[in-house]
Amino acid sequence: MNVACSFCYRLLIALAVAYSASLQVMAQGAPSMRDWIDRSQADLNTLEHRYRVPGDEAARNRRHTVLQQWLLDLQNISYSTLNFDEQVDYQLLKYDLQRKLSQLQRERTADAAAMVFLPYGPALIDLCLMRENVDAFVPAALAGKMEQLAEEMEQVKREHSRLDKAQIEEQKLDRIAALRAADLIDQWRRTLAELDRFYTGYDPMYSWWCEAPIKKMQASLADHGRVIRRQIVGVPEEDKDTIIGFPLGDAALREELKYEWIAHTPEELIRIAEREFAWCDAQGEIASRELGFDGDWKKALEHVKGLHVEPGKQPEMIRDLAWEAIRFLETHDLVTVPNLAQTGWRMDMMSPERQRVSPYFLGGPTIIVSFPTNTMSHDEKLMSLRSNNIHFSRATVQHELIPGHHLQYYMTARYHPYRNTFSTPFWVEGWALYWEMLLWDLGFPKTPEDRIGMLFWRKHRCARIIFSLGYHLGKMTPEQCVDFLVERVGHERSAAAAEVRRSIMGNYGPLYQAAYMLGGLQIRSMHKEFVQSGQMTNREFHDRILQENSLPIELLRLRLKNEGIPQQAAPAWRFADPLP
Repeated sequence: MNVACSFCYRLLIALAVAYSASLQVMAQGAPSMRDWIDRSQADLNTLEHRYRVPGDEAARNRRHTVLQQWLLDLQNISYSTLNFDEQVDYQLLKYDLQRKLSQLQRERTADAAAMVFLPYGPALIDLCLMRENVDAFVPAALAGKMEQLAEEMEQVKREHSRLDKAQIEEQKLDRIAALRAADLIDQWRRTLAELDRFYTGYDPMYSWWCEAPIKKMQASLADHGRVIRRQIVGVPEEDKDTIIGFPLGDAALREELKYEWIAHTPEELIRIAEREFAWCDAQGEIASRELGFDGDWKKALEHVKGLHVEPGKQPEMIRDLAWEAIRFLETHDLVTVPNLAQTGWRMDMMSPERQRVSPYFLGGPTIIVSFPTNTMSHDEKLMSLRSNNIHFSRATVQHELIPGHHLQYYMTARYHPYRNTFSTPFWVEGWALYWEMLLWDLGFPKTPEDRIGMLFWRKHRCARIIFSLGYHLGKMTPEQCVDFLVERVGHERSAAAAEVRRSIMGNYGPLYQAAYMLGGLQIRSMHKEFVQSGQMTNREFHDRILQENSLPIELLRLRLKNEGIPQQAAPAWRFADPLP
């Protein structure tokens, strides 16, 4: 081959490679909305992995910058070219980024209030950042800094330990900010323990100089945390019964409703719950008369609580109830339940410790059954037996397994699984609660006892809206919340306290407990719009909901309508109108 032919051959090869590469780029096209979601979440996960020191303002600013940049980048998307699914994903990502920015600001405000009780906090954060950044240090100087911090902690602790109630009121010390301070102390102790593990033994001079000072600092920090909880918060560490949490306040609560695509105000949602409560009361009176209790729902409820299986028989009963619900769904052609979903769940028993927070069943891929154990006190055994009786359980199993949470877990792993990132309780819990309503309408409860059992849970979900929103609005104390559940729903007091403790002190968002009933009412309203109007069958409607994965319900409704979603869409659906 001569030089000219060789050159032409190489040129043709180069052009072919370039053309192939351009075709590959064209095939890949612009990033899809799923790419945007995956990449933004990867960025946020990287930040969570890298920045771990509680109260680190620089890390908070870095998160803020990344969130803002993603929001700015979203504005450059050609929204009009997105299909319906991508428009849903766009709205999910936009609202998630906005919510995270809002939560970041609330965290900043809460930490600033807590630092009033922690004057040594900035220096302690700097010490922790030394390890995170793997900065060089002089072991002797580091030991001296630890000694100095321990002395400062001791001094602040002594000042706080001398405070009495009158001084706390006079100085207007905030109990909630003090509780946040105690939580920060717990987090810093864990961070310091990790710092010590990082250097001990690997840096001989660190071990020689710092072993005693860091132990002293950890002990002083722990002591200060105990003093704050006892003297200022008013709930010592050994008190496992008193309930105290972080009420959100009116403005932040309205903001959270916006991010959940709820157009109603907190006050309107409470009125909706009261309307549903009135329906439950009327139905409870009817069932109570059928049982011979002259319309007294409390006597009927006491009767139902006594109808429990013998110890050891609860798992067998739960298994049978699960299959009863599945057969009912098949008979009425209500929703697709793949065979693997029917048989793919497991059962486990809940520990006595966990039952302090979750006195009833939990569900999903595994149904976790609450029932007395031999280690409980006599009163605890009776409470658990009565709280997990046959008819309460019958109204719970289908909520936790099929068609409820287990079926959701099964389907969301197979349809739009990336949307699990944006999981909302209005879809997760609302779906399971909606089925309790629909099954009632279709005659699933066979006896008055069954109806009392289902009404107990329905009243409970009404009460959750009232007491959780009331607490976050500052209108109800935790003690009033417990009393409300006992008097208006019929809870055992220990179970009521566990429910309130779970709502206020657990790792739940401020709207989580309200989302059960409200999400259920939203889906019920959509059922009327799409199924009762004849646009869809029951099976089509329910399958579509599961296949869209976890969405705010108004956004789900817009998707089912197969209409475009405006780029600046905002909550507008008044699903509960007319209001009482």
